[in-house]
Amino acid sequence: MKKLIVRVRNLNLFFLLFFAATFTIPAFAQKGHREHGNERSFSPQHFRQMPHHENIRKMERRQVESVRPEMRPEGTAQRPSRDLAVTRNNNTIINNNTQIYNRQSVYNTRSYPRPVYDARNPGWRYAAMPQRNTIINVMPVGYSVYNYGGNPYRYYNGMFYRPYLNSFMVVAPPIGIFINVMPRGYRRIYVNDYPYYYYYGTYYQYRNSNYYVVSPPIGAIVESLPAGYQTLTIDGETYYAIDGAQYKPVVQDNGEIWYQVIKSN
Repeated sequence: MKKLIVRVRNLNLFFLLFFAATFTIPAFAQKGHREHGNERSFSPQHFRQMPHHENIRKMERRQVESVRPEMRPEGTAQRPSRDLAVTRNNNTIINNNTQIYNRQSVYNTRSYPRPVYDARNPGWRYAAMPQRNTIINVMPVGYSVYNYGGNPYRYYNGMFYRPYLNSFMVVAPPIGIFINVMPRGYRRIYVNDYPYYYYYGTYYQYRNSNYYVVSPPIGAIVESLPAGYQTLTIDGETYYAIDGAQYKPVVQDNGEIWYQVIKSN
């Protein structure tokens, strides 16, 4: 009988210790977790893993955006196709979704780098553009076709082209051809109080709501010449020739060197 009582007591003590351990250990664990949470302590291994998790989140966001375009932030939507048939400036516009390609260089005429003045280079403003007589294989997107004098000229962004074998050549426009809108970056100049419009070595006069190509007016002063000019030395003086016109350098009030027409075609 005494042995039975001792066994019952031992069993009760065992259950008491068991229940005490069951409810006490989680409480200490939660308390330790809260203490670490307040201190915001992280192990070095955690710091090494954070960039990896951030990359995963970024990849997931990209996947969601690619599936649901309406979730993209403003300004990040995919561009619509440019293969459209449109009419601009009363001329046929051919959109072929291509760039200008030269035999040695690739020209993207849609956006040129911002020009920087260079006193040693008369063509500094147009240095990034293809020079006269450059041969290209494919016309840029959105060019226009002008039939003038029996020749089908191509025009884009202030430059004229003529067919050359199976390619196209950058040329000076013929006198009398006209465009409807001046290209971005043109300059308005005055000669004898008469306004002219200048871009890429070409001079225009405005009449009848169009801009007509004219001969370079004697006395006109421009800030830059198109690439491909020739350098001439006459009686020890330096001159420049392009498109049948001859220029001499003149110093402006701000110290910059500009170029004045002294002979014209």
